[in-house]
Amino acid sequence: MDLLKLENVQICERAADWRDAIRTAVLPLERNGYVEPRYKEEIIGNLEKLGPYIVIAENVALPHARPEQGALKTQLGVTLFREPVHFDDKDTPARLFVTLAAQDANSHLDALVAVSELLDQPEKVEQILAAKDAETLYNYFQ
Repeated sequence: MDLLKLENVQICERAADWRDAIRTAVLPLERNGYVEPRYKEEIIGNLEKLGPYIVIAENVALPHARPEQGALKTQLGVTLFREPVHFDDKDTPARLFVTLAAQDANSHLDALVAVSELLDQPEKVEQILAAKDAETLYNYFQ
């Protein structure tokens, strides 16, 4: 998958809350020039307005915002939290955050299909959630 670079993959113990989890998950994309600093706050604002629609399955969240909300280049970031992150008004927590930055409406679609196919395999998700380090985690997405 060309839209994921190893430097955008990380494993963290915990997040203080879902807002902290979003900021943490976006950080590699911000640090590496794929999104503007405001991107993480735009995602948080969207969630505050619309609810936790980014939780797409048990243990899986897909944080993203619109291209005009601060995405500079199309890229994915993958953050695994060892402890579950709970969202307001959502019974399902998330541990795997696949953060999407898309510079336009179409360039990310192939990546989303590949990620969806991977995450549709329960045994793969279990392996991903048990990844010991960032390189192992990265390799599951290749």
